[in-house]
Amino acid sequence: MKKKSWLYFLIVFLWLLCNLLLIGSVVYISLRLQESNIYKKIAIISLLAVNCICLSYFWLNSIKDFMYSFIYAINHRKIMKRYDVINSVQVKDTPKFVLLYCTCNDFNADALSKCMKQSYENYETVILDDSTKEEYLTQIDEFASKNNVKVVRRENKTGFKAGNLNNYLQNNTDYDYFVVLDSDEIIPSYFIKECLKYFYFSSKIGVVQASHIATKSSNAFQKILGISVKSTSCTSQIMKNFYGANALIGHGMAIKKECYVATGGFPHVVAEDISFAVDVKKSGFDIIYAPNIICEEEFPTDYIALKKRQCKWTQGNVEYMKKYSKNIKKSGMKWYEKLDLKLSHYSLPIIPMLSLFILIATISLGFLSTHALIYSVVIFAISIFFLLSPLLPNIFVYGKSKQALLIVPYLVLSMVTYASLTPMMIRTVTLAIFGKKARFIVTPKNEKKISLFEAFKYSIDSVLFAIIIGALTYFSFKNVLPSILIVICCLFAPVVILLANIKTKEKKNKKIKNNDAINYSDNIINIEQNVNNENKNLVLATKFDAENKIYSIKNN
Repeated sequence: MKKKSWLYFLIVFLWLLCNLLLIGSVVYISLRLQESNIYKKIAIISLLAVNCICLSYFWLNSIKDFMYSFIYAINHRKIMKRYDVINSVQVKDTPKFVLLYCTCNDFNADALSKCMKQSYENYETVILDDSTKEEYLTQIDEFASKNNVKVVRRENKTGFKAGNLNNYLQNNTDYDYFVVLDSDEIIPSYFIKECLKYFYFSSKIGVVQASHIATKSSNAFQKILGISVKSTSCTSQIMKNFYGANALIGHGMAIKKECYVATGGFPHVVAEDISFAVDVKKSGFDIIYAPNIICEEEFPTDYIALKKRQCKWTQGNVEYMKKYSKNIKKSGMKWYEKLDLKLSHYSLPIIPMLSLFILIATISLGFLSTHALIYSVVIFAISIFFLLSPLLPNIFVYGKSKQALLIVPYLVLSMVTYASLTPMMIRTVTLAIFGKKARFIVTPKNEKKISLFEAFKYSIDSVLFAIIIGALTYFSFKNVLPSILIVICCLFAPVVILLANIKTKEKKNKKIKNNDAINYSDNIINIEQNVNNENKNLVLATKFDAENKIYSIKNN
């Protein structure tokens, strides 16, 4: 499916306009500086320049996210129709699939059982177990014996998840395609059948990445932040498919054997998914995103689990930047694909560091110039607009459902949550820069009641960061307005942690709603069976809308 560059030309153009505003503000303040000390004047202008460079990067990311959401919101039906040719593909043979369930002390028997209920004959399931705890080893052995599933374990557990996958794939060739499953992954029964349509559409397609929604939210933290999983799948991932660089998320993906062999296997790094995606492109294959294949996953159970996941991702992305920058250049991707790739995956470690630079520069300006407060307030006000950009995909996806009530709470909670993680991410990036090796951290899946002591224990770095930044800002500006956002977010980290103690209740009429969902599923099948050839170009868009309705019925 051919990609188009016009959207990124527009993004870059808008970004350049914003840069004019930044540069203009620096020039305006510089011309009005009445400092007799030339060194002090140079220091002020230099600090303003540092702020401009950092904000410029922030705004490029925000404009990209905003335009992805905006263009999809106004043009989604036309975009979805581009999948019509794939939906009409007829698959007559049954190549061999293998479902590879990766686990390391986090086995979920219910999830795996549901994944195994495929409406396809020629497939098998293999558990790739790196567990070390006896309780999980026993659970897996019992499940395997009961369900006649093969279990593969290895003595040398090098290479993290990538090494676990390679250990099986490089020693077994009896398959045509394989599917990577995480411990909490639930793929739909039609997963294999639908994936085959994509592979048969083009021999260049090496990987099919399915879309995801977050389910099983048991507390307020999961319920509110979990809505972002679906909105991202419905907007950003689809837009990347046609205007950017397709990403892999490490699970819910089907891979062709020829593609895997051509890449030489999964790279032994923490972020094996985004690294493998570069190798796929470099090997001459394509990745395609499949919005009609909707899988389920669990959002991290609480702030503590999310913090550990973000730590792993940050380490992995720093390692990715170090090892894969040259590969990206040689990958054969277009300029806008490379830019999209770097904006998507470099931002996680870069943004917290740039945030630190902005804070240091802004506080320093407060000590040096009385004009800095006006500059800081203006830039802060403009930046608020870009902070609101994550609202757009959620408004589009949830605007007409009962979950629309979660849109504003999501914006507030996400800002507080991710901003309060800044101290941890700064520490993680700094250690990685100075040589600390990345390690694969398994995201905790177990739920527990969090005590007040634990809430402060796991947020002490954020609270101390807020106190230090707030005090420095006050002494430099005589108020904390320039850093008020980060200070408030970090101070509220303990409150966010305790949200996991607020349990969400299942609604009494769930059975009725599940029946409604089944009726919608039947309607999808009828649409596909009864549609005339001349109307096939409407199938995928209709099916996508219906599947979204199913999700809305089940969760509202």
